[in-house]
Amino acid sequence: MQADVHDQPFVFSPSGPAPGGNAAPHPQRSTGENNPLVQETRREIADIVREVALAARSHASRHQFLGMLANRILVAMAAEGVVIWNVDTRECPSRRDAPTVPGCPSRRDEPTVPGCPSRRDEPTVPGCPSRRDETTVPGCPSRRDGSTDEWTFSVAHRIGKVTDQTIPSESANTHLQMIAEVIASGQPVVVPATPGATDSALPANPTHVAAAVVPIESNPISPHPSYVLEVFLEPDCGIATQRGYLRFVAQMADLAGEFLRNDQLRCLDHKARVNDQVDAIIASLHAQTNSRSIEMLAVDSVAKIFPLDRVALCYVEANDCKLVAVSHVGTIDRNGSAAKQIEAVANEYYCPATSCIMLPDEQEGGSSDLEVRFVASSEECDAVCLVGFVRSGSEPLDDLLSEPLCRIALHTGLAIRHRRMLEAIPMGRVIGALANQIHSRRRAKWFNPVVGILFMALVAVAALYPVPMRVTAPAVLRPADVQRVFAPRSAVIESIHVANGESVTSGQKLLSMSDPTLEQQMTALIGRRSILIQKQSAFMTALVDTASNRTDRSEQLQSERSLLAEELQTIDQQLADLEEVKQSLVIRATNDGVVDAWQIEQRLQGRPVNRGDALLEVIGNETRWFVDARVPLSRIDPVHHANQKGVLSAVATMNDAKDQPLPLTMQSIGPVIRNTKDGTDAKAVVLQIESSEKSMELCRSLQNRGSVNGTPIRVMFQCEDLPLVNVVFYDAIEMIRANLKMYF
Repeated sequence: MQADVHDQPFVFSPSGPAPGGNAAPHPQRSTGENNPLVQETRREIADIVREVALAARSHASRHQFLGMLANRILVAMAAEGVVIWNVDTRECPSRRDAPTVPGCPSRRDEPTVPGCPSRRDEPTVPGCPSRRDETTVPGCPSRRDGSTDEWTFSVAHRIGKVTDQTIPSESANTHLQMIAEVIASGQPVVVPATPGATDSALPANPTHVAAAVVPIESNPISPHPSYVLEVFLEPDCGIATQRGYLRFVAQMADLAGEFLRNDQLRCLDHKARVNDQVDAIIASLHAQTNSRSIEMLAVDSVAKIFPLDRVALCYVEANDCKLVAVSHVGTIDRNGSAAKQIEAVANEYYCPATSCIMLPDEQEGGSSDLEVRFVASSEECDAVCLVGFVRSGSEPLDDLLSEPLCRIALHTGLAIRHRRMLEAIPMGRVIGALANQIHSRRRAKWFNPVVGILFMALVAVAALYPVPMRVTAPAVLRPADVQRVFAPRSAVIESIHVANGESVTSGQKLLSMSDPTLEQQMTALIGRRSILIQKQSAFMTALVDTASNRTDRSEQLQSERSLLAEELQTIDQQLADLEEVKQSLVIRATNDGVVDAWQIEQRLQGRPVNRGDALLEVIGNETRWFVDARVPLSRIDPVHHANQKGVLSAVATMNDAKDQPLPLTMQSIGPVIRNTKDGTDAKAVVLQIESSEKSMELCRSLQNRGSVNGTPIRVMFQCEDLPLVNVVFYDAIEMIRANLKMYF
């Protein structure tokens, strides 16, 4: 928007001539230096600049500063009018299809609370009546970074004869388009007058005087200025005068930016202090002992730290509103008009887990009337609603207070809910009061000694409380009637006739074994026997032939025949013995029972075994069951004493049947046995499972889980009752006692 002719706008330059070369030459410094009027004017302007600079560093409100700034600019420049625009940016229509971050809703999708004013109706500057006159520029120019935004303008302050209100409505969009283009360029500019301009596509100044437009940079992080300063200059001023005016307006904008940055820091500091106060209030709410004190503390605290005249707390449930507390009021007349008004407001604006700030109503009541300023609600399950009131004419609440008020409402409902849950428990109020007294900074002098005495008494009672002494020890399960089958000789398992858990009868085949060496021996003996039988037949024939001829030959044959007979007898005896050995390779059950051989086919089928190898077991049907426990020597004394007094009881539990304990009876206490794994000594204790159908059924069910004989179990001995301290510190007490016995 740089100009080449007098009726075009030019951009402010800190030094050098104006662009386009149409600037008038600088006047000679000597001209007017001695003029008293010029010097007086310079002093007045310097005073105004100093005043604005001091105000920029003061703690005035934003509304007060902007009003003072506009007034001083109007006076210093003899301007026709001053307008300070508040700028808000929103997503342009061309960017509405751009991808958004998941979970982060855009501004156009923000939910609105029924009955609560939207952001467009909230005041931008505290003290400004409203933002009902804010306007959105429909066609937004592109910024220097390539993005496009939709500018939304609202008037923060206006003063003078020529302002935005004097611009015809058909030219308003043209004027706002000009403001938007200045924002996009980011530079101060003087825009010449273009009276009657109505084309919204062409930015222009539709007033009858030139306007100096300067963006106010208040946030270095934001890509666009938050405010724009527009000054309508005096008519018939030259370009040099306009340049001077523009330089002055730019200086004022810099001071305004400094104030806004300081004000933002003050707002953040104020927000931090408010949050600290809110945290203290929340801690106090959760420390109260009853619901009534929580209600009163909530309304009194909110009225104290926030600029409110009255705060009320209501319960809103199913469109039924009940007023329960009002700040600094002891009793409430629920039938009065004021209470009805509060309940009506709470019922109308209640929305769970939200807080909305109300705008002041300029059309209602006088100075004594109260107006609603905020409504903060808790979660729906708590149904708590806080309503704040101020006197008519008071300034609106800052938007930054919405979040702290919502936090107080949420925690008020949460504290009341928790307190009611605690009060529903028997002695709940006493427990809560005691807990609060413990955490309280102000305690009675007797509280600590009494608590100490009660604590010591409780510890003493707990230490001397009798509890049963329990001793646990590892053990194995063992049946009394069991047939253990071992390999009679080295052989090969030929066939298996039974399975694990199968019931067998006496004489039933269990296993069949084969020995190739035995078969070879028997075959050799049978062949030798056949040869000897043939020799015996030959000797008989020879003996008959020689019986009548030679006596000596007959005696010789008779002697050899006798030797053959003896040898045949020996071979028959050997064959009989080998046959018995062969029959012993077929293993049979010696009594009725159940086969205990887990995975016998995988372990033995077709595999060679050596003499004496364990093959399987057959547990008798009506056998008794014993438990061989190993009790540590450090815990055998309680077991022995309880057994002597007849108060000992024991149960056994298995790893896969912990919910089915087996009752045991003591049989005997054996010698000391050393554990080869860890080198510890233990006492052998034999117990018997009581003869009950449940115990027998459980033992029989083990045949479907694995080998029964030798199953590891856990035995628990319940001895006589001892004090709790003796049970907990038994090992330490026994060690001290053993050491003392060495000296006393």
